[in-house]
This record gives sequence, structure tokens and C-alpha cells, in this order.
Amino acid sequence: MEYGLLGKKLIYSFSPMIHKYFGDCEYELVECSEEDIRLILSGKKFKGLNITNPYKIMAKEYCDKLDESARKTGCVNTIVNKNGSLYGYNTDYYGFLHMIKKIKSIKKESPFSIIGSGATARMSKVVLEDLECQSIKIISREDIKNHNIEELIKDTEILINCTPIGVYPLVDESFPVEIKKLIKLKHVIDLNYNPLNTRLMIEANELGCTANSGLSMLVAQGKKAAEIFLSKKIDDSLIDEVERKIRKRLLNIVLIGMPGSGKTVIGRELAHRINREFVDIDNCIENLHKMTIQKIIKKNGIRFFRELEKEVVREELLSFSKVFSTGGGVIEDRENWRYLKYNSQVIYIERDLDQLDTKGRPLSQGGIDRLNNIYEKRNPIYKKLSDYRVKNNKSLLETVEEIVKVYEKNFSY
Repeated sequence: MEYGLLGKKLIYSFSPMIHKYFGDCEYELVECSEEDIRLILSGKKFKGLNITNPYKIMAKEYCDKLDESARKTGCVNTIVNKNGSLYGYNTDYYGFLHMIKKIKSIKKESPFSIIGSGATARMSKVVLEDLECQSIKIISREDIKNHNIEELIKDTEILINCTPIGVYPLVDESFPVEIKKLIKLKHVIDLNYNPLNTRLMIEANELGCTANSGLSMLVAQGKKAAEIFLSKKIDDSLIDEVERKIRKRLLNIVLIGMPGSGKTVIGRELAHRINREFVDIDNCIENLHKMTIQKIIKKNGIRFFRELEKEVVREELLSFSKVFSTGGGVIEDRENWRYLKYNSQVIYIERDLDQLDTKGRPLSQGGIDRLNNIYEKRNPIYKKLSDYRVKNNKSLLETVEEIVKVYEKNFSY
């Protein structure tokens, strides 16, 4: 192995993608136990390695020399082999420092609360101390267990999540702090990055706070690691560029809107245009249960269908890089709302009611009055959940072209 990442579970790591952008070196993912990592590090048959949790503290033992970031934090996540001597670095330090400096609203006088007490929390605290931040609280599991935590950190303006709570596949895991009770909270930093928008970030945005994911830190530390591996300087401006490329590459496009608004035909053509897999949620349900939506509802009722729909939404929308069309009523179950947001940008396909295709759609039967009632109920939710809105009163190609423009311009932040 020349370069790679060692860790316990790496199947959804973005690191190979990041290192391809920064250095295009042969970069492997190696899932292994602590014993395996010890054997690899002591064998020294590699050029450079990244180490992820829970092995960052242990990795320090095998380093002959440590740079200042590793000495201060007591953790090593990047090791380079220089003629048989192992040099240890904490590139997360540089990644988090870059991330914090980018957030202009953060001031050194702001009260910070760091949730977690492991290697990532330790690194975050060192960075904030080096920036001369004046109020930093570390909150451990024991603190949460034994205190009224919201009262303990009631003055918090910036909350930093350094725990794996909310990371894939346990995306619905509740955060141990009720952030709505932190009335001074302005900003949330969740150092997880899968999903791209965690439950904590979504809840922060709903409260009017700004939120950042750990993808920014991950890309910045990857740039620093690539510099160390390849012994070359990489311009800092490439960090934001690579982050934009990764977001654009990974973010799903989810189409919502009234039944018959053209989501399926638009989605299929859009996926073809931008070279992505197309997934129709209704088709997934039909294939799974070997009958049409119309027959499922007729046989078992609408509640039964909504539960099936929820299961498929949960299964499908945690993936990446796809185009989805959804059933018109997918937004009626609030549990689906987060799934629409975790890894996706949502586009509301608007179409005049008199142009909706109602053939074969059981919930759209009953004439214009019934359609109006459905529309009045759903339209505010479509608007609330959508990142963009596109009118589909033109030709298919014109509508798809408009969405492609939205995708090219906006799918990167």
C-alpha cells in the first residue's frame, strides 16, 4: 500500500474522492481492527496513511516524531513514512481551523460548547484555544447524564457536535441536547458529514440558526494530508473548489409536486441529461409489492400505502448522486421531511391544475374541486420543503433545461 485510510468502518468514506482531486495518488480504504492497524504501522510498508476514529490516539504511539498539531491534541490522523521513520500529524486541526476561519459570524468572545470528549473534541478545543476564544465548554456523556445540560450551556452561541450521533446509518438518532432551549444559539457545527445535512443541522436551520457540516473540515484536512504525502504546496483556494465539486457530485435531486405534474417524465429525462441514476419512488413500491399503486390503495387503504411509501423513502433517499421523483403525497407524512433533506436538494415542480394528468391516479379523481382541496393542503408544504421551484407549463425539454441550469448554478453550496 502506498497511501490509504485505516479505520473500523469505511464503506461510505469520501477520502478517496478527496485525494483524487488533490493529488490523484493511489489511495486505498482498509477496514481493520486495532490489532491489524498496529501490525500495519509497525511493519512500515506504506508511504502515507490517514487514521480515523477510534484509532487516532493509539496511532500516536507508533510515531517517531510529532508535529505541533499532534503534540497539542495528543491525536494523530496522518502518518508519513520518511525512510523508515514515522512522522505524525493531526490534519484535522488544520481542517477545523480552516472551517472556523471561514465562518465570519464567529467571534472569539462567543461562548462555545463542544459536545463530546474524544479525539475530535480534544482537537476542536485546541483550535479554539489557539484562536484565543474565551469561553469553551466540553460536554461529555457523563455531563449529559448527570446534569440539566440545557441549563448548563444556556449561554451557548456556537454548538459543535464532535460525537457520531446522527451519522449514517443511525440518521434519526436524537441529539442529547434540545437545541431549541438554547435561546442564544446562533450557529451549529456538526463535524459529521454523512448525511450531508444531518438531523441536527436540519433542526438548527428550522430554528433560524446557521449550520455547517463536517464536509468542509474533511476536505480541508484532506488537502493538508495531500501536501504532506506528496511534499508539495496546494493552494488553499482549491479547498472550497473541491468541496463544491463533491457536494455537486453527491447531492441527490428530489422532485416533489402534485400528482400528474410531470415529475416522473421530467426526472427520467433530467437523469439522462446529467448522467445519473433515476429512481421513481412509486415504481419502487409497485415493484416491491407486485401491484400498482391504485390496487394497493384499493385493497389496503391509504394509510397502509403511506407506510409502504415511508419505508421506501427511508431506504432510497439515504443514497447519493441520484434523481428521484416522488408521489404527490409524500410530503403529508412529517417523518419523510428529513429524508427529503438529508442528502438532497428538493425541487418543487409546479403545474397549473387544469394541466395535471389525473388518469390512473386514485387520489386525484373527483374533479377540479377535489384537486383544489388537495392543492390547498399540500402547496404550503411543497413550498416549505423545496430549495427551488420550477414551473412545468412549457414543453418537457424547456422544463428540464431550466432544472439543469439550477443544478449547474446552485448544487454546490
